[in-house]
Amino acid sequence: MYKDLTKSGLWHQVMVKLITMDILNQKSSIVEETRLGIYVWEMPDGRWIGDDDGNFLSVTSMKGNKSKMDQLAREVRSYGIDVGQPKFLAGRRKIDDEEFEHQSQRLQWGLVPDPLDIGNYKDGALRNGKVQ
Repeated sequence: MYKDLTKSGLWHQVMVKLITMDILNQKSSIVEETRLGIYVWEMPDGRWIGDDDGNFLSVTSMKGNKSKMDQLAREVRSYGIDVGQPKFLAGRRKIDDEEFEHQSQRLQWGLVPDPLDIGNYKDGALRNGKVQ
């Protein structure tokens, strides 16, 4: 005997299951908002080279800038470190302690911590109709 599944909750359950399976089978990729950022030196165990105060050895760069990566590698070798590789962090920039405190305060106020954040800038430009 034929039963109309659209009148029962079973149809909804089947559709949710199929949609969920389709979403889980999708391949995803990370889209970077900008090619600007910094390179840090990452050790084979995933740690970054820095000092005891949490300041990391880094260089501001465009992604893929070979001369900046070589500059960072030379600096790391001057400290006697021969392992690891440069790691690019898109959309990041160097800040000093004073700016860090300012960003912490902005976060507590419920604002975007970095007023120069590229995503925040793009969102603002879209809201104001400055980006097509």
